[in-house]
Amino acid sequence: MRRVAILALTLRLLPAADLKPETAAAFDRYVKPIEAVDEHDFLWLDRHPKEKSTVWLYQSVITPRKRDNATAPDGLIQDWLGTTFLSDVKLEKVRDVVLDFANYKVRFKQQISESKLEKRDGDHFDASLRLHKRQVQNVVLDANFSAQYTLLEPKRAIVICRSTRIVPQGEERGYLWRLNLYWRLEEADNGVYIEVEVVSLSSQPGMLDRGRLLNGFVQKFPHEFTEGIIEGLQQAFPYRR
Repeated sequence: MRRVAILALTLRLLPAADLKPETAAAFDRYVKPIEAVDEHDFLWLDRHPKEKSTVWLYQSVITPRKRDNATAPDGLIQDWLGTTFLSDVKLEKVRDVVLDFANYKVRFKQQISESKLEKRDGDHFDASLRLHKRQVQNVVLDANFSAQYTLLEPKRAIVICRSTRIVPQGEERGYLWRLNLYWRLEEADNGVYIEVEVVSLSSQPGMLDRGRLLNGFVQKFPHEFTEGIIEGLQQAFPYRR
């Protein structure tokens, strides 16, 4: 217990990393084509029929995306895609769960311990989430998000959810700088296909003053966060076929 207490104190005393303007600009360039949704090339699954068949059988597919400009000076960009199919459900029902930010702490409790809808203006939402990862020393981050829902067609919709602030609990600055979620929903085949693309920007592993604990966190959390979202959706809409 004494060793854990010393570790916790050390984490509080060591400075967090600074986000440089050129690092933030590289992230903005990276996500720009993701946010420019192509209605004629909507789902990643449509270009990967093997994975789509797997998902239709209610086996999720989670994979890293490989894009040309996934580099940022003094930063690490990670891009994870989670996909699943929810049978016997309508788009509106899934939409309501995705936009129910107040209950993220219930739906996605593996990585979210607190959640609150701060404001809604039509199809625009502002929310606060407390992200956490349980390990030798728990990591807790307070994050704010801004989300926009758009119905593209009667059976297709997107949600662009951008982080606006992420800091370790009780601090002014952090090491996970961005965590954006890009939802693509399509009703088809008597259910709804869901893709959630999680794109993060963090300090590069090995550059953090706080050592292996937080280096491991920034490397693993985006992948685990994607897995937690897909698992939460599957629990909200159990397999019925």
